[in-house]
Amino acid sequence: MSDIVIDGLVLHYQRSGHGQPVVLVHGSWDDHHGWDDLVPYLEPHLTVIRYDRRGHGRSDCPPGQGRIGEDVDDLAGLIQHLGHSRVHLVGHSYGATVALLSALRYPQLCRSLTIHEPPLFALLAEAGEAELTRQVRDRMSRVMTLLASGEIEEGTQTFVDEVGFGPGTWDHVLDSGLRKTFIDHADTWLDQARDPDRLALEAELLATVSTPTLITRGDRGLPWYPPVMRILADTIPDAILHVIHGCAHAPQLTHPNEFATAIIEHVDVLTRLSMPGRQESRRHCRPCTDSQHPIEAKVKPSSPNPAS
Repeated sequence: MSDIVIDGLVLHYQRSGHGQPVVLVHGSWDDHHGWDDLVPYLEPHLTVIRYDRRGHGRSDCPPGQGRIGEDVDDLAGLIQHLGHSRVHLVGHSYGATVALLSALRYPQLCRSLTIHEPPLFALLAEAGEAELTRQVRDRMSRVMTLLASGEIEEGTQTFVDEVGFGPGTWDHVLDSGLRKTFIDHADTWLDQARDPDRLALEAELLATVSTPTLITRGDRGLPWYPPVMRILADTIPDAILHVIHGCAHAPQLTHPNEFATAIIEHVDVLTRLSMPGRQESRRHCRPCTDSQHPIEAKVKPSSPNPAS
């Protein structure tokens, strides 16, 4: 367990494993413990760095309206502080948006990008998905109203089951510790929800991403994620779309083995391609559509991480 100070802000992080550095960027409501089930699968292959984003976990929560750009700059500061010239970024949900924006703003720091279901819902409107746009907007507004009126637990559960993760997640996927973590971060989410930049990323900007990108999604989640992931895959140059079958919005919780396998393969292939004389295409694994099977090879976890 370690802390660093970036522009006066204390960020908490942990580092474990060995190999090329990968930084895990958690989503809203969560903290670094959200990766606990995934990390043992990555540690034998990679140096794993996970941290609490500002306003989450043990990191500072500065006053005033937050902006997603601050998260992006925090991530760059963390990478530079740890002395890594380039890292592999893995982001989940809102953390995937932070990772994607980091690859755009600081491409020199990013060796690869793996993003699972960033909630870039503004892309739905651009794609003509008017009904899905209305549904997700109305549900988000209801969550904001509940939280602002002090109905913290109801608002949090409503977000989890109806906006972010899918029905039954609150009762059957999140354990009591994660439910408490989500409730504790309700105020931070409400602040993020008031940031006008949080969900908006124009397609024209996505077309300029130069970092090799793996996009993952589940096939059991809420209906607004598949069209957004398809837009991302069609717009980001040479992006690979991989479907984790039987999964919804939280592969690090429900399918850590499959998620880790996809991450490790993405890193391994890019490493091979960087060797002298290797010229084959970066499309190492077939873009996985709804009718295809996920990667068959599996990785074995290391011994469990000590509690932190």
